[in-house]
Amino acid sequence: MTGHKTVAFGTRSLGQDNPVAVIAEIGINHEGDAEECMRLIRDAARAGADAIKLQTLDADENYVPGTESHDLFSRAWLGPEDTAAAFRLARSLGMDALTTCGDLATLAWVEALNPAAHKISSGLLTHLPLIAATAATKRTLIMSTGMSDLPQVTQAVGAARAAGNENLCLLQCTSIYPAEPEMLNLAAIRILAETFGVPCGFSDHSIGQDAAALAVAAGACVIEKHFSSDPSRPGFDHRLSVDAEGLAALVTAVRRAEAIMGSAAKSRSAEQVQAGTRYFRSIVARRDIDAGEVLSLENVGFMRTLPQQRGAEPARWEQWCGRRTLRPLRRYQAIRPEDLEQGEPGK
Repeated sequence: MTGHKTVAFGTRSLGQDNPVAVIAEIGINHEGDAEECMRLIRDAARAGADAIKLQTLDADENYVPGTESHDLFSRAWLGPEDTAAAFRLARSLGMDALTTCGDLATLAWVEALNPAAHKISSGLLTHLPLIAATAATKRTLIMSTGMSDLPQVTQAVGAARAAGNENLCLLQCTSIYPAEPEMLNLAAIRILAETFGVPCGFSDHSIGQDAAALAVAAGACVIEKHFSSDPSRPGFDHRLSVDAEGLAALVTAVRRAEAIMGSAAKSRSAEQVQAGTRYFRSIVARRDIDAGEVLSLENVGFMRTLPQQRGAEPARWEQWCGRRTLRPLRRYQAIRPEDLEQGEPGK
């Protein structure tokens, strides 16, 4: 996929020539219920997700009391033990695990859990002290850009690189909940990849699965999608989430898009080579041609023949025009090098 390097991501890698990683963003949709978190992890594995992501934000360290976020995260906190258990379960089911940390104390104990990467959410992209501290772990940083313009992304990338970390992945994102299709700007995936030379992906805040497959076509190497057991529930991130059935459909759509996109190399499969023997044109006699006759567009045509009768491709015509034939040729007979005099045309 789009990007000019590959970065580590738990048991996987992100970047060109690697499968697109689908991250089930549980976030705080467990609503602080550890058992619900475990159910969501099991459902994500059955749906085919490659990784799960939580949001581990200490409300008192991240939000001023009285704000909506302080209230929300106070009710949706999973501590170190529950988070460690969630990571273990995900790994036992073949998935990688990571979480978003918003403060240095949380970062310290999450780092001890050996996450697949560290996530910098869109709301943390201007938190340069946190980016520097997170980058210093030398783990891959996946940074969402949902509220930032290119100069702000440049500043964040610069902070990570100044801390000695080149293992970065940027996600195109629109921090509107939910984001309408015309807000998604998937073309920015390539802009980010070309500007910063890193693997890039898409954090999807739209409704449904369509945008994820389109993002693969736009060059995404990772898709992050909010995941809930019941998207109809009020609050948290339920509304812009998919359920287990929707996540499975998204994974299928991503894998299909990935297969359709194929490789960046322009090469021919064995089937295409075989098709060429049937469909490419050959240089043939348009009419009967006498021995010693000069080849020209009056007596030569470019036609599809039976595979066993193929002759030279039309690309040879510039060298063959004006040459004399060594033997008579019948109409529709493919012309081959041994049928012509050698030397300069017309001599």
